[in-house]
Formats: sequence, structure tokens, C-alpha cells
Amino acid sequence: MRVDKTLGIENVPVIHANDSKGALASHLDRHANIGEGYIGVEGFRRILNARLLRDKAFVLETPIDNQGDDKRNVDALWSLIR
Repeated sequence: MRVDKTLGIENVPVIHANDSKGALASHLDRHANIGEGYIGVEGFRRILNARLLRDKAFVLETPIDNQGDDKRNVDALWSLIR
């Protein structure tokens, strides 16, 4: 994992989680609902099940366009954890 080699995973207490409306290196800070952006469901499945990230806190930042979007995004993430 690149962050482990660069920073040391023990120095990363929190993961900022959001699906992205912009592609990697687009410099676009726009969030999508989980599974609807460039990271996608499989990307989040890999992140959430990564052994090195198992004990990390995650801060979820997604849009709330409709009532209940926040709960749907959290539920989507929980469904990906093995």
C-alpha cells in the first residue's frame, strides 16, 4: 500500500471516505454517493476490507440531496464489509 510506504500507516489515524465525481488527479473536489463515482463499489469493497485499514476511523463525506441519503450511504458501506 503506497501510503504505508510513504507515511507509515500507523501515522494515518483517519480515512476521509467519499466517492468522487472527478477522475484521479482531476483536482475536482465533488462527491458522489457511494458506488456512483469513480471509486465505485469494488473500490470501496477493497478499501473497507484492507487489512492495514481495519482499525482506522473513517469520515464519510457524501452529498445529501434527498432525505435518507446519509443513511443509504452508510448502509452501502456496511454491506461491503466481509
